[in-house]
Amino acid sequence: MTEKIAFKEINKTPYLTWNWLKMNSASLETEADSDIISEKKEITAEKKGEVVYIPLNFENGKNYQHEQVIEAKENSEITVVLDYTSLPDAKGLSQIRTKLKARPYSKIHLVKVQLLGKNFVQIDDTEGECDENAAIEVTQIELGGSKVYAQVRTNLNGYSSKFKSDTAYITENGQLLDMNYVANHFAQKTDTKMLVKGVVGENALKVYRGTIDFKRGCAEATGDEQEETLLMSRTAVNKSIPMILCDEENVAGTHGATLGRLGADELFYMQSRGISEEEAKKMMKKAKILSTASLIPNEETRKKIEVFIDR
Repeated sequence: MTEKIAFKEINKTPYLTWNWLKMNSASLETEADSDIISEKKEITAEKKGEVVYIPLNFENGKNYQHEQVIEAKENSEITVVLDYTSLPDAKGLSQIRTKLKARPYSKIHLVKVQLLGKNFVQIDDTEGECDENAAIEVTQIELGGSKVYAQVRTNLNGYSSKFKSDTAYITENGQLLDMNYVANHFAQKTDTKMLVKGVVGENALKVYRGTIDFKRGCAEATGDEQEETLLMSRTAVNKSIPMILCDEENVAGTHGATLGRLGADELFYMQSRGISEEEAKKMMKKAKILSTASLIPNEETRKKIEVFIDR
């Protein structure tokens, strides 16, 4: 049996922007199975070099709620790869919540690869806490689903803690991808680097909110966020809000956004070498994704991403 489910204020910005943009948050109404399949995993790293691979295979018509709690003890390092897959035509609802706790002098590398069926809806929420001299890295690939809401929020609580994120996506054929990245700097000499790049195709909508918030007391903190968007169709819609908030004087924050199309000159160059327009677009899309996928320390996952793009 299915039921209607409503979600309000998904991916809400830390501070309100102009209401007429209608980008301060998102909302969702969908139908899902009333029976929920839930699972919680707790992973603790106590040494360096640990790698954990978690495949999540979602069945057609199911409603999932998964939670992962990942803690890296002092002086430890861990990489966790979450791989979401389903059949190409599958539909359903997936709610993912991941909590990261990086203790002093530790490092967590979280990889999320979303390869769901074209009718799946996913809400993915990642929360991170960084202690002194700790680091959190998030590598995220978003390719499937009909409506995907992805949020990453990190609190840099400890002296000289660091957050780095690399995100790549393809949104096309009527897909919706809504993202919200927030880095809160509380301690001195903290650092954030965020890079988001991808392709928006026919009748697709991509929304990106990126916020670096320098709180009072985070002197000498630094932050940089960059976005690269390639529009592949005149019916593609891109919305972006890069924000830098500052309540501390001695900090340095930068942001930039590049928005472009595959131009006539590039197409002519490729066609003159026997590459069709369709092949050229596919090459450009693939390049955007594979450069980020190269950061994933799991060959099987990288191959799955390439197969998904080529199908």
